[in-house]
Amino acid sequence: MADKKEIQVEGATVPVYQYEENGITYYQFDTSELGPPEPMVNAMAVLKLIDSPDKRAVMINHKKPMGLFDKIGDRFDYEVEELDGKYKIVFKLKE
Repeated sequence: MADKKEIQVEGATVPVYQYEENGITYYQFDTSELGPPEPMVNAMAVLKLIDSPDKRAVMINHKKPMGLFDKIGDRFDYEVEELDGKYKIVFKLKE
């Protein structure tokens, strides 16, 4: 895995880590220990960084954030992967 560095993201209440893989910049954050509205608040803050096709947001959460999917589905595509009772969601701009 590439070197992760913590970055400051306006509005985020959890650490956000930036790393690069295969020419794609990733911004990863973990809200799996938080209750509403923290996962949505953090996701919205990080999603502001996704402004080109070569950037992705990676959210680790305790469940599928259905309310978030409804809110951002017109701008972002996402893939959900289950990881030992948690969910990894990778967001990217719609083509």
